Amino acid sequence: MSLQTPISLKGSLPALTIRPAEGSDLPRLMDMIRDLKPLTEDKLNLDEISVIDILHAPTPWVRLLVAEQDGTLVGYAALVGGLQLSAQDRAMEMHHIYVEPTQRGQGVGRALSDAAMTMARTLGCETLTVAIGRTSAMAKAAYRALGFERPTLRAPRYVMPV
Repeated sequence: MSLQTPISLKGSLPALTIRPAEGSDLPRLMDMIRDLKPLTEDKLNLDEISVIDILHAPTPWVRLLVAEQDGTLVGYAALVGGLQLSAQDRAMEMHHIYVEPTQRGQGVGRALSDAAMTMARTLGCETLTVAIGRTSAMAKAAYRALGFERPTLRAPRYVMPV
């Protein structure tokens, strides 16, 4: 799957496009970031100025993907590249993934996760990781369903090879 390629989801929903976020996405993207805040244990102090900097950075530290359906943003993922020093491998961390409540269970989260994996591969990463709160059983089940695994009982992250 390449970014910006429409994909079909379950049911009779219009095709979904996963693409890099653009400046025109800012108002809707900020709404989704605010909606995610109560669902995460992170402080999530990502403000509009920070998102504008991310969108226009020549070499972005954070990459934002959006899920667009019928001209409306219905989800996003925020990805941060890095290096797992203990394994000496490049890694991509999926810091945020958010799907509008009305769109959940329709494959949007999977499409965003697949696009994140594609981006990670393209950038030469060995793994795609995600960290979740200790108390979020729903998030743990969702990430397992997407293919993430927890390597050991004490590991702080779930990991999915790319």
